[in-house]
Amino acid sequence: MAPSSSDHDSSPKKDKESTSATDGKTNTIASQQHPPPPYPPGYPPGYQYPPGYHYNYNYNNYNYAAQAPPAAYYYNHGAGAYPTQEEMNAAANFARGFLIGMMLLFFFIFASTILFWVVLRPQVPEFHVESLTVANFEAKESSFAASWDANLTARNPNTKIRLYFNQIETFMFYDDQPLVSSYANPFSLETGAATGMVTKLATNSSIDEEAEDDAVEKMAEEYGSRGAVEFSLRMAMWTTFKSDSWWTRRSTVRVFCEELKVAFVGKTGKGSLAPDTNRECLVFI
Repeated sequence: MAPSSSDHDSSPKKDKESTSATDGKTNTIASQQHPPPPYPPGYPPGYQYPPGYHYNYNYNNYNYAAQAPPAAYYYNHGAGAYPTQEEMNAAANFARGFLIGMMLLFFFIFASTILFWVVLRPQVPEFHVESLTVANFEAKESSFAASWDANLTARNPNTKIRLYFNQIETFMFYDDQPLVSSYANPFSLETGAATGMVTKLATNSSIDEEAEDDAVEKMAEEYGSRGAVEFSLRMAMWTTFKSDSWWTRRSTVRVFCEELKVAFVGKTGKGSLAPDTNRECLVFI
């Protein structure tokens, strides 16, 4: 008996239905084992992938317990170069050594200073004004002229330190206003010794600045009314302190011989130190 046409039509339909059922079951199993990835960025929640889209990523092949890459990976591939442990240890050792070295240096300086003051007991030199004469003194509204000759005694009170005055610059002041400067001859002093020192200064210049103009007016007033003018002799001396053994120190000695009152003889422009003048000088290092 030949099959009917209805049987031929129904067989393909049944095969198609069974195939669809099988595919649906397979897709269901696959979706349960491998859930679909989240919807693509920029698409609304609940986005459905189009029919026939396959996602074959096997989640079971990912090793979640994998170790992080070694430190060298980050050193070579990172945004910047990260120091290794050896480099950090070297930097720490350098900083520690530098700090220890600075501490030892400060300790050595402190100890040598204490030893210097205890053993050598240095003292500043002493200066005494023996005489000061002024000649050709003339103070006018627009000019000022004068010459000074100063004789001093310098003494070294130290018993273990010699003094070398290598460079000496002298200044003459009136009322904290500098009038003239010059250089004196260098000299030296043995331990406990004293010597004479001569310095000469002279000026003959016009007065331009207002401060100097005021100073000249004050000198002219004192010279005319009192017949005496007070000057200040100051010196800056580049000095070497040297002991008999190893110690040597260089410093600037500053000498201030203040309020040197010069009494003039009439209007001759000549004068010398008044008897009641303080002749001792202040010395600073």
